[in-house]
Amino acid sequence: MGAQLPLNRNERCSRAAIPDTVSPWLAELVREELLPDETILWAETPKPQFFTGTSTATFGFAVVWTAFSLFWVASALGFQVPNFDRGVDFFALFGVPFVLIGFALLATPIWTYRNAFKTVYLLTDQRAITFVGGFRMTIRSFHPRELRTVYRKQSADGSGDVIFNAKRWTDSEGTSHSEEIGYLGIADVKSVEQLLKQMVESHRRQAERKMTTRRSREDE
Repeated sequence: MGAQLPLNRNERCSRAAIPDTVSPWLAELVREELLPDETILWAETPKPQFFTGTSTATFGFAVVWTAFSLFWVASALGFQVPNFDRGVDFFALFGVPFVLIGFALLATPIWTYRNAFKTVYLLTDQRAITFVGGFRMTIRSFHPRELRTVYRKQSADGSGDVIFNAKRWTDSEGTSHSEEIGYLGIADVKSVEQLLKQMVESHRRQAERKMTTRRSREDE
């Protein structure tokens, strides 16, 4: 897990530590996100990987996209080396942006690997939080009522993903898409899944006790 870092300027008490592999600016972002009475139960950074489920799918699409784009440009040039003595073939240039997009998509595994160092996952006694890096940092918080469906995707070595939410949308062409949200690429998915479910169950019991107490007072 790594050496423990102070959680804020007042050194908030915690059961778990922010991993020491987290960069100082990201650690400070985590500190600012936590509430005064919030306790970290678990924290981890994902294992850097070039090929994840998302990056593999994007890379596969990029191979087809780039191959077709290069073929289109080559066909527009008549499958000949451009002769700039006769000027520029502007028709072939229309395909260049598509080729560049393809090269950018082919680099997705590289960006996926780099972004793992800008990502940290937290489970507190009040919510699940993900800090996912990239061109911009995306911070998502999920309270117990939003963690109704929790499941894991586990590899033979015990690593994998803990999924606890999903984003679904329909594009302009009517095609449905979905994105699984959770702790992706972590070491011990079973333990984290159990800890997450325990937190949710604890909040459910607290809510039931409060409801029972309120009803008892109303009946008096």
